[in-house]
Amino acid sequence: MSDECKKDFFENSYDAFVTYVQKKFNGSTKRYAIQNYSNINGQYIYNVRIFDDFLATGLTNQRYAFQEEKFVIQYDKNKNLVCHVGNYMNSKKLLYMASNDYLKVEVTEAVEKYSFIIYQIKFTNRTNHIIVIQDGLAEDWEVGLAIGNEIRATTDNSTIIVNPGETKNASVAFEKFYDSSNEPEGIVFNTVRVMDYYTGNAETAQQEIENAVDRFSMTVGF
Repeated sequence: MSDECKKDFFENSYDAFVTYVQKKFNGSTKRYAIQNYSNINGQYIYNVRIFDDFLATGLTNQRYAFQEEKFVIQYDKNKNLVCHVGNYMNSKKLLYMASNDYLKVEVTEAVEKYSFIIYQIKFTNRTNHIIVIQDGLAEDWEVGLAIGNEIRATTDNSTIIVNPGETKNASVAFEKFYDSSNEPEGIVFNTVRVMDYYTGNAETAQQEIENAVDRFSMTVGF
């Protein structure tokens, strides 16, 4: 297994690896089917299905079910064959930044699974106000990925609030197939709100937004 997969997928935890294996192989006899799915950037992506060995157990009172995920086989920097499991594809350090008088935003890392990408982002509040990045209470979409000819809203609905003078790390995820030809062009923060008063209460959200110190959109281009 690659060092990157150990770190990013299992957080270098042996117990996490054991838990992963136990979920895949729960004591019953298993079989598998493997198919060459895609090749990109020197990585060979395989679609793997794991299912019960019905020749051994029979199908009585059971329904056919399987677990499916993508594996990656590639050469590491020492020319050794290593693998990625659990749909983990890749990770890379980034250094993209945008800022204004209110907010500094730094995109520091991307972790790619087969069907989505997760960005690690650092927000620095330069003001004495509360800055709301995402809370689900704006009238429009809040965080999106510019890719191809579209903006894809994040699939991560976590709240991102940055208090006065605070630096906060957060992650946002977007749908993106790893072997797609469309490359991300930037992350758009569409409804940033600078507020003196914020409760997070849906009933008073619109009034609080109308009374905001400022509202703006910011894009961190790649």
